[in-house]
Amino acid sequence: MQKKTFTFKLSDDGYYELLKYMPYFRKVYFFGNIGVFVISTVFFLYWNHEFQESASTSSPVMFAFISQVMVPALLAFGLSLVVHLVLYFYFRFRIHAFLKQSARRLKEKYQPVNNEEYMIVFDQDQNAFLLGNRKHRIGQNLKVVSTSRHLLFYDGDGKSQEKFYIPKDGDQEHQENVAYITDYLKKTSGVQYEEKGKRPS
Repeated sequence: MQKKTFTFKLSDDGYYELLKYMPYFRKVYFFGNIGVFVISTVFFLYWNHEFQESASTSSPVMFAFISQVMVPALLAFGLSLVVHLVLYFYFRFRIHAFLKQSARRLKEKYQPVNNEEYMIVFDQDQNAFLLGNRKHRIGQNLKVVSTSRHLLFYDGDGKSQEKFYIPKDGDQEHQENVAYITDYLKKTSGVQYEEKGKRPS
């Protein structure tokens, strides 16, 4: 059996994508969006009730309906929509800033001395990836996410799961190795393989 060696420069963008698609943070993002929606809904119900209470008219029935129901509801919806957008973009900004900072820390943690290239070896005999002293066997807990620029690997569960990435760009040998390992992972039973977008042509 053969070994495949990947050498590349670590990058902030690589670790950013690695964290962005990490199952734990995807759950955080999902529940965060639900929280933003719930808060916006609460504001809508509150403002709609307040505006309905303050609206009063002695006009005919149709005009009373418009002034006492439609106008307050539209006003409450408009205000709650503004709150929703503000909270949503603030939440996204905070997540983005956190991921950028965390990606920088991970790069500094694993960056070889003298800014040398990082090396990952896939040993088919051991059915594992070798990263220095770390070994990640291909098994039930391995999840792989393929983006347009990277192969992202997640081993284990939860926030503390082991993770690493391999960029798709490189010389011809590197790209052939990426194509080989991609095909191998797709055919390996038990590996959770997921694609996120295609490489631009």
